[in-house]
Amino acid sequence: MDRTKSIVLIADRLFTDEYDVSFDSSYLEKIPDEYYYGLFNALCEICGHKITHYNSPRELIDNAYRHKDDLAFTVYGGEHSRNRMALIPAICESYHINYIGADTYARILCQDKYLSKVYCERFGMKTAKSFLLESINDIELVNNLCFPIILKPNMEGSSIGITEESIVMNMFQAKSLAERLFSVHKQPIIAEEFIAGKEVSFYIVGKNNHYSLFSALEIYIEGDEQYFCEHLYSAEIKHHSDRIRHREITREIRQEDIDIIKKIFTSLGKMDYMRIDCRLRHGELYLIELTPDAYIGPHSGFADIARMSGKTYKELLQLVINTAYDINQSQDASLK
Repeated sequence: MDRTKSIVLIADRLFTDEYDVSFDSSYLEKIPDEYYYGLFNALCEICGHKITHYNSPRELIDNAYRHKDDLAFTVYGGEHSRNRMALIPAICESYHINYIGADTYARILCQDKYLSKVYCERFGMKTAKSFLLESINDIELVNNLCFPIILKPNMEGSSIGITEESIVMNMFQAKSLAERLFSVHKQPIIAEEFIAGKEVSFYIVGKNNHYSLFSALEIYIEGDEQYFCEHLYSAEIKHHSDRIRHREITREIRQEDIDIIKKIFTSLGKMDYMRIDCRLRHGELYLIELTPDAYIGPHSGFADIARMSGKTYKELLQLVINTAYDINQSQDASLK
């Protein structure tokens, strides 16, 4: 059911499917062609080809007056700004355009890895012991952690600044990597103990305490199912491996952990859909990060979960659109 006159898709396209996954790459959150065309074509089918694409926040601002009755869908990734994920919802709210996905507050909170860990601990969520390093002068804090540890940029997503070298075994390696991170990515670094275990993501579509989709998927490497006991889910694996597989493991997660995940999702307010990334070690669930800007293309975990439940990719997107529409309608009503 199409409830909007049109959908406005904001996606900063790469115009290629080739990613540079090197240590200093800063554009891993931009949109490759496979993702763009898969999403764009499915949205065209849903809204009868009444869809407009903008490549930047500036284009949306310049044309905002055209879209007062439309629904914005942002997969904009941006580059070089800690505020980039919050720009589109902030613009939409300023120009009174309804939109899909997390609001400005939730996106800023989730973009800050350290702050989001502290936030989730309030709900009883386990996290790896960690410290925020503001400069290389803070490197001695690492001595309070148990090696191996991970060093990564605090305000990035999509594994920007995270490679196999991000796991370090001693202080010498930690200092060397920290110096490179500060030099290249120019932002605080989060240092945290490495959690060996299963790579698990929760895929959620919902509002308030109602969930249209809620499932936990294990991400594993075909032929090497213990891979993540020693490795990270790095950019190289995400973008270059053809052996990534998903299996649904919601029943393996303790009910108390499921309840915590749901409380976190609900507490964030307007969200519509999100992914929560974790590690599962000996039955204990540990938060990695909150991902409100989750990949939702035709080959995503979201799409896999939909197929497992008998839904098509288009039906998944319609579910997300309907959820956003209902939330926007309730918010509009509360302002009257």
